[in-house]
Amino acid sequence: MLRFFRHIRKQLMKKNKIRTYLLYAIGEIALVMIGILLALQVNNWNQQRLANIKSISYHERIIEDLDIFISETENAMERSTWIRNLILETVDILESKKLPEDNIQQFEWTLNFYYQFPFRNPSLSTVTEMRSTGELDLIRNLDFRKKLIEMEQEILSTDDIFKSIGSHIQEQVSYVDQYMRSIPDTSNISSNRIQLSMEADFEAMANDEKLINYFSRFSVQWSHHLMFSKGLNESAIELRDALIQELETLK
Repeated sequence: MLRFFRHIRKQLMKKNKIRTYLLYAIGEIALVMIGILLALQVNNWNQQRLANIKSISYHERIIEDLDIFISETENAMERSTWIRNLILETVDILESKKLPEDNIQQFEWTLNFYYQFPFRNPSLSTVTEMRSTGELDLIRNLDFRKKLIEMEQEILSTDDIFKSIGSHIQEQVSYVDQYMRSIPDTSNISSNRIQLSMEADFEAMANDEKLINYFSRFSVQWSHHLMFSKGLNESAIELRDALIQELETLK
């Protein structure tokens, strides 16, 4: 093609057709500019296509993160409800000053779990990755981008609240532990794990109003854990459902 254009130029110059040559030169320049513009347009289109593919992938991964988060918070809600109810049952048992045989298991479970307060929620790892790589703008819907950032902040704020509540519970553990004794199981010395059984002085605990009050406060703190986990769960479900609809439009 270039040889063809050169041949035309030579023929025009030999015939001394300056005006025709100038028009031809302008046309040739125009063709080159059009070719460059088309190449740029194709490149831009290809870059946009790749960005759309990556954006769809990020949307799918965030939805997967939210599905995991929803499952984890649902498990946390079930656990919080169970431990709170155990503690409330134990408060009733202690206040009655009697430990019926059919309540022994609930009482022992309470002593094992009342202080095991989780400090952290699962994170949205894909959003964290996008922030670190500077690709958060691939969530082109500004409203969704804002909601994702708000969700991150809600998770972090709740983590701080859980840490504060958990620290408060840990401060009271030593008071409860004065009534408890850990006994190692020496029947199986070949095991790599030490099995422990717990014994508690129920009578002394039942006569300690301060301890009973501690347990009642523990039940309130676990209710707070349930409440905040439920709030996060509802926010995650709402955001996930909206992102699923947005993903359909992207595809």
